[in-house]
Amino acid sequence: MNAHELLHTIMQIRSDEDHLQQRRILSENYEWLEHFWRYNYGHNDDSIYRFITDKGDFYWSLDIIKEYAKRFVEIECVGSNKRQDYSQNREIARATMYLRYSCNLFGENQPDCISIGCRGHKIGTGFCNRQAAHEWKGDFNPIFAFKALIYIIRQVRNNLFHGHKLSLEQPQYSRNVELVRLASHATEILVEFLVESEKL
Repeated sequence: MNAHELLHTIMQIRSDEDHLQQRRILSENYEWLEHFWRYNYGHNDDSIYRFITDKGDFYWSLDIIKEYAKRFVEIECVGSNKRQDYSQNREIARATMYLRYSCNLFGENQPDCISIGCRGHKIGTGFCNRQAAHEWKGDFNPIFAFKALIYIIRQVRNNLFHGHKLSLEQPQYSRNVELVRLASHATEILVEFLVESEKL
């Protein structure tokens, strides 16, 4: 992408006021949440895991959190900014499959790659199946369910932060808009309920 193409992309994104707002909200919310877990659980990479372990039971008890988890896994796996074709990595596939198949979000009507319409290069990774769900955790556990959701949100945020959510091509633009919106709203709930989570 040259400078002219970048400026055109920026103008297009800025003209989509709701999407621009959701991008900003996600960025701010994630910044505040990361400050919280690093301040309270240590200034290292383990702080997010300690946050998840401490808060997972509480947050997974919220129906709205389960609803956002469901919405994330009703669509194609989130790709990785570290892969040239933006396919999902094994970790995100495991997290997605765990929520899809092991958390009773859908009853007997879990979506799969065919019904979702996942692109061939993502199906081709071979990561998206029930076995991947068991690799995340062998059975249902609310902390592991919350961890899966946090990892998916983190990947959306990382893709955004590292400049990989700038495509204007359809249908990817609409998909990116939806992913950012879901992550923005979900992190809004995480921030909103932080005080209540500390009462337990």
